[in-house]
Amino acid sequence: MLYNIPYYYSQFTCTGSSCKDTCCKGWRIGIDEKSYRRYMQVPGAFGERLRRGIDHRDRSFRLKDRACTLLDEEGLCWIQKELGKRAMCQTCRLYPRHREDYGELQEMMLSLSCPEAARLILTDCTQGACIQWQKPEEAAEERADSVSEGDNGTEEVCDPQKLHCFEEIRLAMMCIIKNRSIPWNQRLAMILAYAHDFQRHMDQDGPEADLNQLVERWNRRYLAPEAVSAFAEKLKPWQGRDHEQMLRICAWMRDLQKLEPVLACWKQKQGRICTALYHQESPASYRKLEQAFGKAAADLEAAWENLVLYFLRTWLLGAVYDDDIYGKVKLTVFSSLVIREWCLFQYRKTGRIRERELAAAAYRYSREVENSDANLEMLEGRLADSPLYSLSSMLTVLCGRMDEKECG
Repeated sequence: MLYNIPYYYSQFTCTGSSCKDTCCKGWRIGIDEKSYRRYMQVPGAFGERLRRGIDHRDRSFRLKDRACTLLDEEGLCWIQKELGKRAMCQTCRLYPRHREDYGELQEMMLSLSCPEAARLILTDCTQGACIQWQKPEEAAEERADSVSEGDNGTEEVCDPQKLHCFEEIRLAMMCIIKNRSIPWNQRLAMILAYAHDFQRHMDQDGPEADLNQLVERWNRRYLAPEAVSAFAEKLKPWQGRDHEQMLRICAWMRDLQKLEPVLACWKQKQGRICTALYHQESPASYRKLEQAFGKAAADLEAAWENLVLYFLRTWLLGAVYDDDIYGKVKLTVFSSLVIREWCLFQYRKTGRIRERELAAAAYRYSREVENSDANLEMLEGRLADSPLYSLSSMLTVLCGRMDEKECG
């Protein structure tokens, strides 16, 4: 079994009571079977208190004022204080660490939804580089095809050949994102178009598709030295649509209001953003605001790159189970654009944008979307089905932010 582990993974340490937005607030925390059985047998007054803090019907900790009832006034966990760290349920003990299972490949990650993890992810000087490690004792037992459970309870098989091809696609897209000779929004447009083109040809060829040949073909097209200027020329029809760009982004924010709130005042915040950026601003003033924001955020280029690299690393290989490369990259580009709008809204209020504002917007978005299966499923469905998220629509949003001098 091969493990990919980001360099920053081992640097994570929970900041405990000093965390500005503890993970013990805002959502219900499920309790695994082993921990639940242990909690049922804890003796004494604390055992009684512990069991009163559990919703036994769905085996999760109860909430009071949106916080876990077993969180003390200093923001620390009573279970850890009374019984030790090893007594915490699996979710609390491991979070924000998690593992993505791709059969012969296991990828260890930190979740962006944790403020401290978000800081480490966005300041990663290696830009997504990983340590590769293989357990010698597992090498002989490693299965050629690994099995995981799908949404319908059936077993899903990870095809090693497909996994290798999709890893090559991810690597190519990461190279594009890190190429600073290309304007930022053109980088996003290029990975989106790459995914669209690859998906179309893979779907056309069906089960007989030669994925290795397709990957080689599209890598040649998008990584060639002349690709940047050629692609910039193709983007020109989508430029200069400032009013249309604003309308589309506003509609995206209205879609986000439909998500089940994990964060307090989620719907109200999207409404405030829409009012401030798309109703109170004209297309011309919005354009000026964006340009000023771009200059103020010039020092954050590496952080923005790390954000997109994180989404690509987290989501793209999931296509080995559903063949939806385009959907994963759509979600990546959409997420980075939405987080940017939140930062733009903050900049409009304060006149500054720093790493801390970007990290705050990133972890809050992740907490609302990544850590809610229902919200993630709803958003993926909208991205797949709504004309608001067609390739043309998303290129309109991206290219509306590109001057002629920026292209190529």
